[in-house]
Amino acid sequence: MNKLIVIPLIIVFFLRQIIILNANDDTYINTSNITYDEKNNIIELAENSKININDTNILVDRGIIDYNNATIEIFGNFYLYQEFNILSGKNLIGNTNLNSFTTSEVSYIYNNDLKIDSDRAVRSDGIVTFYNNFLTPCELEGYFNCPTWSLRIDKTRYDVEKDKFDHFDSFLQIADYKVFYLPYFSHYGSKAPRQKGFLTPTFEFNVGGDAGVIAPYYLPLRDETEIIFKPKLILDNNFNYVDKYTLNTIINHKNVGGDIFIDIYNEKIDNDNNTYSSIRLNAKQILNKKNILSYEALITNSVSTTRSINEKPNTFEDIFIRLDSYDIFNSSDYLRSELSTVEALDNTNSGLIPLAPSVKYISQKLLKNDSTFTNNIKIINLKRNESNIGKPSEILSLKTSNSLKSSNRLTNTIFYNELKLNNNLGSYYYQHNPSLDEEIFRSNLIFTSDIFFNLKENLKPRIKFVQNSTLLSDNVINEDSKALSFNYHNQFSDSRFYGYDLLDNTSRVIYGIESKVELYEKKLNFNVNQSYDFNKNSNYTKEINQKSNFSDVAIEAKTNFDNILFKIDSRLSNRQLEKKEMNYFFEYSDNFELKLNYNETDAKAFKGLSTDTQSLGASIGKKLNDNVLLSISSDLDLKNNYSPLTQEIKLSLFDECSKLDISYIDERFNDNYNTKPSETINISLSLDYLGFFGYEQKSNVFFEETGEFNYGN
Repeated sequence: MNKLIVIPLIIVFFLRQIIILNANDDTYINTSNITYDEKNNIIELAENSKININDTNILVDRGIIDYNNATIEIFGNFYLYQEFNILSGKNLIGNTNLNSFTTSEVSYIYNNDLKIDSDRAVRSDGIVTFYNNFLTPCELEGYFNCPTWSLRIDKTRYDVEKDKFDHFDSFLQIADYKVFYLPYFSHYGSKAPRQKGFLTPTFEFNVGGDAGVIAPYYLPLRDETEIIFKPKLILDNNFNYVDKYTLNTIINHKNVGGDIFIDIYNEKIDNDNNTYSSIRLNAKQILNKKNILSYEALITNSVSTTRSINEKPNTFEDIFIRLDSYDIFNSSDYLRSELSTVEALDNTNSGLIPLAPSVKYISQKLLKNDSTFTNNIKIINLKRNESNIGKPSEILSLKTSNSLKSSNRLTNTIFYNELKLNNNLGSYYYQHNPSLDEEIFRSNLIFTSDIFFNLKENLKPRIKFVQNSTLLSDNVINEDSKALSFNYHNQFSDSRFYGYDLLDNTSRVIYGIESKVELYEKKLNFNVNQSYDFNKNSNYTKEINQKSNFSDVAIEAKTNFDNILFKIDSRLSNRQLEKKEMNYFFEYSDNFELKLNYNETDAKAFKGLSTDTQSLGASIGKKLNDNVLLSISSDLDLKNNYSPLTQEIKLSLFDECSKLDISYIDERFNDNYNTKPSETINISLSLDYLGFFGYEQKSNVFFEETGEFNYGN
């Protein structure tokens, strides 16, 4: 065959497959059987024709495209695909760019999630209107052989450009039952910009007869800043407004470096002329490559949940602001600036919270022999608005630490050595009696040598020497070293106090063994140590009631089986190996989850502890099937007739589009807290796209003011 004949035939055949109809129109047709009326500029589409119009793919049974009249008509079924959206229906009539059309027996899947079935759909001017439709994000054949929840809607308007759905005259249907009428509501799709407006309300009902309605309002601002107002109105049992309210204002700012979160809480209580308020701030921002800003703050005039229940309402400030600046003078230094309150106070300062701005500079230099020289300088100014008579209202302290660290390795032995010089210059000022003002200088030199013996893979003895030479010392008021612990890791630390004010002022030697034991083909990590203090009357030994030079024995054991985690932290007396502290933790997770936490502490374990303590915490969770989870938890005071401190039973029912939580919480406190018991029933229902509905039935809880607040031991 002549090549001049073959080439045109190939071209004609190809045009029967793919046709670009108009250079000014983004319409593509892919079909094996079409009829083109060139005179009238009409294309007849055969069965299973594929069309692409403005990046929208359409599969049709049969159809006609009339370019003279700019119309398209589809006979029978069609499927329209655009990104993650699918529109199917029957008998569509519209213009050629599909900006306007009418169709029937419509099924619309939005973002592979939301499903709308409608008798009829009309698009005009960027608005798609669905008539007599059914909407749900659930599986169509769900737990009840129908969607868990759905909406039966008279009319839905979808604004394509705004990505907004408006629903008119709808019924909320749970399974096959209509439960709630909604004359109107709207929501936005996943592509919509942030929009202001009311969020789904929450309802609460209390045992006392009061009811609460929370109607959140969302207000987006520029630069990814948003505000959520959450007013809560309190109604009596006749649904009349009473003189009580709560207002939460949440401000959230996001940028490349981090988040700023502000929570403003305001509450008015009847029979009380006071309004209680609090401001909570939480943020972390990466300002640039060398500066990181972190801040947390709580300012309130209400009772603090972090302190004694007996506290009378009083202004409380919990502030933490930190700026870390790196590479100040060289590549191995940084400057830390902080403003914070001091949490652990001397017991004579009855809840007077000090504010402590500080500046800390750390510089490291690597020496030729792989040693490291570190300089640490900290200036702290602790200041109270008022103070008790005879106690300082302000403390200005300069603390320096210079250390030299080195490491050496022999065949099976590693040596870590450190020489550290600590200096502390403190100036104390007394608001009530300036004649008591004084300056205190304290200095101590510490040498530590930490030796690891790698005798076997599973056996590593360890010994550490701490030589503490007190050059100058004087009494300082303890503001930050009240927290105490006795465990394996704490005993190997250079200072067994967590703060700066109290010195661990004794030389000692700590010896221990870290080992791994094969147990049922699983490895058990077992660590044990003990120390010998050359001064048995040191600051630390007095706080833990250590009467001899030999400390108690610290034991840590942990093992992981396939589905089991077991851990022990214990403290045994140095002679009879009697229990002083025991902490057991057990966790099992497979077809159900079980957690047990047992704690037992002897009254002689710590100074100031008057009675033995013994408690057991337990929780169990069981997935009854793919859609039901039952969990039970309880904390028991074993020293007080096994009385429960807290108990909770929670039932969760969930699927891909909803979650129902039903919980009962019972809280009991001992006399130290002086509160009445609290029983709460919570019912919450979360529905995708609709939001959250809540019910709470709760007994009243009162704070009985029995005396002045006294913080500390």
